[in-house]
Amino acid sequence: MIFITVCRSKAISRAMIDAIEKTINQHYHLPREGRDWFLSDDVKLRTPGRNSLGFSLDDERKPPFVFFGGSPPAHMAKMCDAIVALSFERRIYLFIIEQKTSSPGDYKKQTANGKYFCEWLFSLYKEHGHCSADPVYIGLLVRKPRAVPRKGETSHSNPVRRTHHRFEHFFEEKNTRNIYLQKFIRSL
Repeated sequence: MIFITVCRSKAISRAMIDAIEKTINQHYHLPREGRDWFLSDDVKLRTPGRNSLGFSLDDERKPPFVFFGGSPPAHMAKMCDAIVALSFERRIYLFIIEQKTSSPGDYKKQTANGKYFCEWLFSLYKEHGHCSADPVYIGLLVRKPRAVPRKGETSHSNPVRRTHHRFEHFFEEKNTRNIYLQKFIRSL
C-alpha cells in the first residue's frame, strides 16, 4: 500500500517518464523544443509541462520490431505515428497518435497496435516494480492541417470525441497545427 501512495507522487511520475526515456532508444524520440513535440513539420504537440517524452516507432528505415522476420502477416508491423507519455497532476497519460492527410484509412489498426505496445511495456514496468498504477490511454487522430487556417480559427478548439474499439478515450483533431494535449486530459 505504501508503494501505491509513493507511485502517485510527483517524483515517481518523473521517474516513470525517465524509465520510458531509458527504454526507448533516443533515435526514436520526436524532435522537441521546450514543451513542444513535433509530429511533423505541420503539427506541434504541446504538453502542459516538460515532464514528457514523445517518440515514434513508425519509420521504415528504423523498424521497431527488428526481430520480425522478412514480411510478417498483414498489419503486424504497423504502428501509430507517435506516442507521447506525459506526467500531469500525478498521473501518467499515454497519447497514442495517428496522423492522416486525407482519408482516415487504417487508423484504428495503427492506433490499436500502438496501444497494445504500450500495454505490453507497462505490464513489464509493473511486473518489475517500476510503477503500480496503470496509465490513462488517450487515442488521437490528427487530420492534415489546412494550408491556410480558416479566419478566426483558434488552436484551443473543443475536443471532438470519436469511437474506437480499443480506447475508452479517443479524439479527432482536424485542421489544427498546434495541439494542446492538456485540453484532452481536461475533457475526460
